[in-house]
Amino acid sequence: MESIRKFLKSWPGRIFLMLCLSPLVILGLESYFTGSANANDVAKVGDQTISRAEYQDAINNRRNELLQNGVEASAINTNALNREVLDSLINRALLRNQADQLGMHVSDQVINNLLLQDPQFLDENSQFSNDRFAFSLQQQGITKDQLFAQYRQQLNLMQLYASVAQTALYPEAEINDLLALQLETRDVWVYRLPWEQYKDKVSVSNKEIEDYYNEHKNELNSVAMVDLAYIQLDSSKVAVAEVTDEEIQAQYDAFKANYGGDYSQKLSQILVTGDNAQKTIQQIESRLKKGESFEKLAKELSEDPVSAAKGGDIGTFNPEVFGADGSKVAQAIEGLNKGQVSAPVKTSFGYQLFKVTEMSGAGVPSLDSVREELVAQAKRQKREELIADKITRINEMAIDGVSIEDIAQQEELSVQKIKDYTKKDNKTALAQPAVIEAAFDDYAIQDESVSASIKVNNNGTLWVQPTNYRPVKPLTLKQATAQIKNVLVKQKASAQALAAAQNISKTVNNKGMQAAQAKFQSLGNVNRQSSLLTVDEQAIAFSKDSANGKQVAVSEKTKEGATVLVLGPITKGSMKDVPAAELSQAMFDMRSIRGQEYFSDYVEYLKGATKIEKNEKVINEVGGV
Repeated sequence: MESIRKFLKSWPGRIFLMLCLSPLVILGLESYFTGSANANDVAKVGDQTISRAEYQDAINNRRNELLQNGVEASAINTNALNREVLDSLINRALLRNQADQLGMHVSDQVINNLLLQDPQFLDENSQFSNDRFAFSLQQQGITKDQLFAQYRQQLNLMQLYASVAQTALYPEAEINDLLALQLETRDVWVYRLPWEQYKDKVSVSNKEIEDYYNEHKNELNSVAMVDLAYIQLDSSKVAVAEVTDEEIQAQYDAFKANYGGDYSQKLSQILVTGDNAQKTIQQIESRLKKGESFEKLAKELSEDPVSAAKGGDIGTFNPEVFGADGSKVAQAIEGLNKGQVSAPVKTSFGYQLFKVTEMSGAGVPSLDSVREELVAQAKRQKREELIADKITRINEMAIDGVSIEDIAQQEELSVQKIKDYTKKDNKTALAQPAVIEAAFDDYAIQDESVSASIKVNNNGTLWVQPTNYRPVKPLTLKQATAQIKNVLVKQKASAQALAAAQNISKTVNNKGMQAAQAKFQSLGNVNRQSSLLTVDEQAIAFSKDSANGKQVAVSEKTKEGATVLVLGPITKGSMKDVPAAELSQAMFDMRSIRGQEYFSDYVEYLKGATKIEKNEKVINEVGGV
């Protein structure tokens, strides 16, 4: 059944539905009420308009979604993201147009019923809460009518989708046949012939190079490139000073304040103030050590009348009650058991003694027991602060036009360089889309300026400075000769590899695998989706059945050269082995996919039948595609 799942996941169309029908609320209310176009709109689609704000919000939301899903910022191709978002907005506008033209309408009663069942508006008794509903509207900054407009438009689009997708037919017999194919398996042996093995056996003449050049002249262009200088800040290599005892204590105080256990201490206090407070508290401490009652002395000598009346009782210890002195008091009572008294503590209130009267729950781990973690946390924070300060300084220098060499010297970093750094087919260590985008930024190229910081991985931050920009331009025959020769050599070598593969395949079919004298690799029993096969090999692995249970060999040209597959008999898949629930789900998924394909075709039809005007000026100002 796993092969069926893989097969279903490979079908196109799932993302399309998400882009067309994802909750429109993320785009803000503007998209629900725009009607007339203006010079600041991104596009006009039939009677609908897409505003600059709507486009920008959608880009930001999509980027944030990717980042929250763990995609690194440097791996996001801004142009591709913007193109995806704009296409999505245009698709939605097309569907809004069509829903309006078809007169689709959802009543208030339908929306009311949905809201009454929405979990976010239900109270502890699963009843609709007007207070929660009102609070949600307040958080979003919208009115009830605006919320209903959002729901109504979303439901209209879902209704339109259902009316198209549910017309898709996929007979059960066809589904069974298709699923049965995915369950087939067979034994496979492979022998691959890389084209590189034959490149020394071919030659290319000047005439062939010239003919190829004349035929493909319009396709032979140079690649846009710059010479790139860059500096990299590796956070793991930033030197951090040793952590002080004060910093460890601060970490421990924060740890105790946020400790998730149920540990608590009830305290009593004696407070004295005035010029002689220190001497007085020491005298009281001495009397306590001689065995006098803390409660009696608190009533007699404490200058806090409220707690004194209760024998000094101040209830459960809460550091926040003591304000800035909270950590000092916490440190004084740390490790005390029930009945024990702290040393005198000087606070903003005066001099105090504390007695632990009750303890409950598991105690907070001692400082020594968590010292290693506290030191690591303190170092981590110091490093983060140093890095943040360093990044800010470098960014400010970049804005001020300081060269990358001067920045590196001031910040004790080394300048690294990449000559002929290309915009396309970039094979360097800095091939991340965000780096390429910064290196070929129009303003950076014009001013040869240093970029803003670019985070490229968990530890690294980059700044780049492009120089010596060379734009795309047609190649001369001389410039293109090496490139053309490589293409022709690969073509000829691949042809020889295929011819050799065909001969091996013929030998296997006539005399058997051993007679071919090729080192075949056994892949074992595989199915049509096996990752052990390349895409080219998957296409031929089940193309022929073997007669009378014998092996059959097939050969095929591949991107890498050629391949020979020796194939055992096909073992037919049995639908009886598939649990009924999984089979039912698979059929539902396949019919849904067919429906998505119908809907995709429907949107393409609407694109062709609807006037779409894009404002390239505004699109480029926002970010371009």
